[in-house]
Amino acid sequence: MRTDMTITHADKDESGTLNEWPLLPMLAVLGLLVYASLGPGRSAWLADSLAILLAYTLAQAGLCLSQKILWFKHASQRWAILALSVALALFAGLKAEAAFWPTMTTSHASWLLSAIILVFLLATVLPAAIDQEIRHRTQASLAAEASKHKVERQMLEARLAALQGQIEPHFLFNTLANTRALIHQDANQAEQMLNHLIAYLRAAMPDMRLSTTTLGQELDRAAAYLQIFQIRLGARFQFSVQATDEVRACLIPPLAIMSLVENAIKHGIEPQPGEVRIDICARSEAGQLLVTVSDNGRGFQDELGSGVGLLNVQERLLALFGEQAELQLQPGEKNGVCATISLPAKTGKLA
Repeated sequence: MRTDMTITHADKDESGTLNEWPLLPMLAVLGLLVYASLGPGRSAWLADSLAILLAYTLAQAGLCLSQKILWFKHASQRWAILALSVALALFAGLKAEAAFWPTMTTSHASWLLSAIILVFLLATVLPAAIDQEIRHRTQASLAAEASKHKVERQMLEARLAALQGQIEPHFLFNTLANTRALIHQDANQAEQMLNHLIAYLRAAMPDMRLSTTTLGQELDRAAAYLQIFQIRLGARFQFSVQATDEVRACLIPPLAIMSLVENAIKHGIEPQPGEVRIDICARSEAGQLLVTVSDNGRGFQDELGSGVGLLNVQERLLALFGEQAELQLQPGEKNGVCATISLPAKTGKLA
């Protein structure tokens, strides 16, 4: 309850005096009625005041629209709308003066009224616009900081999930137990499994402390992981990894591909009898990096898309790239699930 009250109060402060601007047109109409009722004796100062009031009303309306309409997301757009509003307000004020006081041009200089209206608008509307722009920048900075902290928190969660899931005790115990059994059956295969386990641990442990990784590193880690399962599951399990050198240089959030691979093994491959496979394919199209992990396992299940790993990948993609990135889960061509990550193809360093 307290949080809601605080937010409501902040929203009212953001609007400032703009919340009262709809009253100004009513005041202007009332003033015009009073002015018209004075008859031939109406004075020039009253016409000037009404012209200024009309100009101020229009300028404030333009300021309110520039700040409140969601279309104007950039400061340059808001300032352009405000400048246009001030120019239209000045023109409307002078036209109103000429309409209600035809002898204005002979009674006093029109340029003086123009200067008065312009100075009045700059003295009243400009400070409000600057204040609102400062608020916009502050809010944007706070939002960016919050997004940064969110990404850092999600990265920590992903690393903890990796420690708990990818290198959890039962994975190591099963792998070592299989290795011990293979020693008496096929020493060469047992040595291969140990080599794959060492390669996976060597690739996985350091990258958990990094904020970014290349797709090539992520694919190498996934390949070592899948080679272990290939030996454990035997000839019934096959996999492939396809990516060009150019695509392998692209950056990707760490553990993103591993989350898709783990999801495919847990929900599709291990429960499915018979021959199963996982295919990883990465390509670049129109500036977007597309990484697909497909399997021919059980297909869609109720718990498929509800895992922490997939949700974490979705949130991190949204926080890092916004609408430029997404995670899609679709049925496979024959069976299983096809998971695709789409994000901007970049090299260097992610934000």
